[in-house]
Amino acid sequence: MTVDEAQVRQFAECGWTTINLPDRDVVAAVRDALLGHLRSESVPRLQRLEEYHQHVAGDERHVQILFDLCQFYWSEQLGTKLITSALPFFQHFIGLDLHVQKYPYLRAVRPGSHDDAVRLHRDTYYGSSPYEIAVFIPFVDLPAESALRFIRGSHAEADSCYPWTAADSGGVASGSIRHQLGFPYAPKYLDAKLLARAEAVPLQFGQAVLFSLSLVHGNGINSTSATRFSTDIRVVNSLAPIEWSHSVHPDYYLPLSSSVVTQQARRYLHANGGSADQS
Repeated sequence: MTVDEAQVRQFAECGWTTINLPDRDVVAAVRDALLGHLRSESVPRLQRLEEYHQHVAGDERHVQILFDLCQFYWSEQLGTKLITSALPFFQHFIGLDLHVQKYPYLRAVRPGSHDDAVRLHRDTYYGSSPYEIAVFIPFVDLPAESALRFIRGSHAEADSCYPWTAADSGGVASGSIRHQLGFPYAPKYLDAKLLARAEAVPLQFGQAVLFSLSLVHGNGINSTSATRFSTDIRVVNSLAPIEWSHSVHPDYYLPLSSSVVTQQARRYLHANGGSADQS
């Protein structure tokens, strides 16, 4: 799997690009593992991820089930497996020296739920860097009615173009389960009117969308009849000038790959008493 110029141009101009993942079987295996865990632990009659909302009533139960599912997802390093399955692409797109998010986000957005959907925002407002990218992979088909939405070109615009307003946390405390699931404990939301400018990016199973963390993105209410299950995994060049320990997890990133030059440099630094690791 290689990067084509159209993808590079789209990412540079729009702030996102879509890709066909090279191995749908890996995505299917992760989806089936998640479904199997849900059936064995909490939702025994669940047949398809899309039907999740038909079996789980109540927000608190949903949060507990999703957090348990996330712990399984993290312990099995399924997010890393998804990125590794397309590693040549990411090495071409970002560089040979890569780190991957250790605790990637797992989302389950139920139809009509205001609490599950994340409003328009910029991740850079929460301490992230434009050097980082998010890889959004759905485990179900996503029509426009449940897809992520992006404001084209906003990744390169000043923060003054998108002033934020502090919102009530909705009971999300720093370090809480909801915070670990990716919900901000000090929300900084953008004007809801911007949603009219945001473009929906539909995806089919086996596709992904890559986007800059400075891009204005989010989604409205899932207006389909299916639960939207997806993951978003951050990937960054290991040599990028970013804060390596941030958010609720101090071990936020894991090394994924490195060039031979970087490997020998780390060996030299280690031999001379310096730090050989970037984490």
